[in-house]
Amino acid sequence: MAGMPIAERRLADWRERLRKSPLARKVIAGLEARAQEIWSATFDLLRRESPEYRNAVDDEFTAESKNHCGELLKAIVGIAAGRPCGADPFAFVRRHAEWRARRQVPLVASLHAYRLAHKTYWSITREQVARHRRQKEALQALATLSDFWIELFEAVGAVLEEAHGVEEARIVAQHTRAHAAVVDSLLNGIEPGDGEARQLLALCGMRPLKIMTVALVRPLPMDNGSHVDSVVAPRSLARLMHQVLPSSVFGKLVGTRNGETIVIASSEADTAAHLVKYLGRHGFGRRGVESVGARIGISLDKRDVADLPEAFEEARMALDFANGSRALRHFGDIDLAEFVIHGADRAALRLIPDWVREAHATGRDEYLIRTIRAFAECSLNVKETARRLGVHTNTVYFRLNRIQERTGADPRTFHGTSTLLTALRLLDNHG
Repeated sequence: MAGMPIAERRLADWRERLRKSPLARKVIAGLEARAQEIWSATFDLLRRESPEYRNAVDDEFTAESKNHCGELLKAIVGIAAGRPCGADPFAFVRRHAEWRARRQVPLVASLHAYRLAHKTYWSITREQVARHRRQKEALQALATLSDFWIELFEAVGAVLEEAHGVEEARIVAQHTRAHAAVVDSLLNGIEPGDGEARQLLALCGMRPLKIMTVALVRPLPMDNGSHVDSVVAPRSLARLMHQVLPSSVFGKLVGTRNGETIVIASSEADTAAHLVKYLGRHGFGRRGVESVGARIGISLDKRDVADLPEAFEEARMALDFANGSRALRHFGDIDLAEFVIHGADRAALRLIPDWVREAHATGRDEYLIRTIRAFAECSLNVKETARRLGVHTNTVYFRLNRIQERTGADPRTFHGTSTLLTALRLLDNHG
């Protein structure tokens, strides 16, 4: 027996013990005639004690459960009779587990069903043995049957648990692939057309004619400077997104890609604004201990799936503008001049007057740089600028003349001030 597979050794052991107790073997053989009673008693207990079963019961479920109960009884009688059970004696248990996993019956409910079946079998066989006149033989049979039922239902429970886990993992992987495919299709502006994709969209609350937006979430580095795990952090943020965005308000598809979390959200109206509000309420973009360690970029609202690639691009740009002081950025809140300056290329930097570049880099003539900024902030008002800087108005005029001499741009005109201010902001952004 040492070289046998575990299942085969277990069957051989059960057969040997039952062989030594003819009464136990006879009682098990008699169970075949009570198949309907065993099924009815177990199923009635299930419906009374398990809400998961009450919610799942329909004609198909009832038929499958009754069929499995019959297969289990047939296997039990076969073991007691010493009949061959095939290469995989518990193949029917694996099929049963897979079927229930596909129907999303919780594993705990299926294991509870076996506990109730154990209770039914033990009750019926104990009643049968109790009628036997020979006490010694009856006690031996009770001991044998007690051990047999415990070990049998432990064995089938372990097989069911393993098979259920494997099938559930396969379903999750398949669902994850389908989910990722739907997200990719939407971000490419393609309405998913197959039945599985449409069902997934419906389950996620993504219904037609709703207003959509895209958000991108990127984890921040840890306080010690090290980067958070590139897989775990996005998954944690994805779970958090599901928690903080209520399904009563948003339809949502949440996925991860390249170390970032992607959210495609929809609602009746003003989806982006609502998204900003809910995320801000739960610590995203907030400074301090209650903040969530992530930057977020959110797109403008879109009405059509064909516009989602544009939304994805807007979310990416908004994410680029998010920083430590404003970690949550909506694309619509980005200042136009800031956006143009942020996206300027190296050719634009070459248009900056030499004196502005040198003063910005070295700190020389810093008082003139301060005057340009203050003059712009005071809407080209000399008196207000003088008050702001704490100097005489003539000093402001002197400085403005000096700036014009050095740059060729007259700061007293809108064009001149905007040119100089843009040059300084370009240097602030690009160095």
